[in-house]
This record gives sequence, C-alpha cells and structure tokens, in this order.
Amino acid sequence: MNVWLAIANPYAYDEAMWRAISEAQQRQTQLVVVYFIGTQAMGNMMHDLAEVGFIGHSSLRNLQSSMLAGYRGLADDVLQRVQRKAKGIELQIEGVVEEPSLFDYILQIAKQDPAKIVIAGSNLNSLTSALDKLPEIVEYIEEE
Repeated sequence: MNVWLAIANPYAYDEAMWRAISEAQQRQTQLVVVYFIGTQAMGNMMHDLAEVGFIGHSSLRNLQSSMLAGYRGLADDVLQRVQRKAKGIELQIEGVVEEPSLFDYILQIAKQDPAKIVIAGSNLNSLTSALDKLPEIVEYIEEE
C-alpha cells in the first residue's frame, strides 16, 4: 500500500507535497507522484474564449496545443522539485497524466488500494463539488 500525490495545481502544491511526503515516511511506504492535466477543463476554457470572441476559431487549436506544451514543461519542473524534496523515501514518478476528469482519475487510483491519496488542488478544480463522493483515503488540499 503506497501513498499517492496528485498535483492538479501546478503553482501551489507545497502543503499537499509535504503532507504526502510525511504520510509516506510515517507509513514507511513508497510515494507515487503524478502531475494531472485536466484536458476537459482546458478545452472548456479555450472554447469559452472562442465563444466570447477573445480568440478566433482558427487560433483555438494552436493556442490549446501551446498551452498543453507549456503545462507539460511546467510538469517537468514541478516533478523534479518534488523529487528533490522527497529525499530519503522511496519515490515513483508517474509523470504527466492527461485525462478529462480528475474525479475519474482519482477513482482509478483508489481501485489500486493505496494507503492515502493526497491531491494538490485549487478552488478552480471541478473536483471540489464532488469531494464528498470520494473515498475516505483521499485528502484534498486546496492551495492558493
């Protein structure tokens, strides 16, 4: 049984990171780290920008592709930082996961019978409205 850290807020994740590291140390188990990109949320945001005329439909695809590339680049930096901070514990970096729904992804992780799942999120994540439907092993930390 391992501990998972799902980073869904690339700019503020320290509290969740330290919580997951501490949990893995206490349980003397592996920490599995994943950087989550919500493709549905990003697609919805791009669609909204196009709908209000902020960007043209022809630019939509290029912008979405550029933003995903930027998030992937940021993911590398974030995952390297977590790796530096998690010295002394067994660490497995899952890397970047691009899925439509954070909620569905967390349920997939929960099926693997982890000891704990810590999520670094924000009030912008669509998961906040469904927290009560997640297993008790999930701890959602909303960071600003």
